[in-house]
Amino acid sequence: MDELEEKKLSKQRELAALKRITSLTDDMRKQLDGLSEQVDQIHSNAGSVANVMANWDSIRKYISEASLGLLQYAEGDYEVGMWDSNKKTTTDEDQDNTEPLPEALVRISVNNKTETSNSE
Repeated sequence: MDELEEKKLSKQRELAALKRITSLTDDMRKQLDGLSEQVDQIHSNAGSVANVMANWDSIRKYISEASLGLLQYAEGDYEVGMWDSNKKTTTDEDQDNTEPLPEALVRISVNNKTETSNSE
């Protein structure tokens, strides 16, 4: 009966090892499911960041175009009364006498570098 008892103990050890492997496998599956959800969330967030960056790129281009359009005006174009209809000359009548746009009040840096201060 010793041989039968040894087989029984061996099978019990094998069963315990299989139960432990099953438990570890279930834990690993749960962790991988959580990781999969986090990767999906990161992918979704990356798409959102890409959309925001595309919008900012468009805004930067529009600001740049608007700023370049303002370069055609001289400082005198912004003087009060410059567009008074009583002061028109014959050369002004041929031109489109519209008011120039005001200068941009906000300057946005378009450099790709970001400066950080390490003075803390």
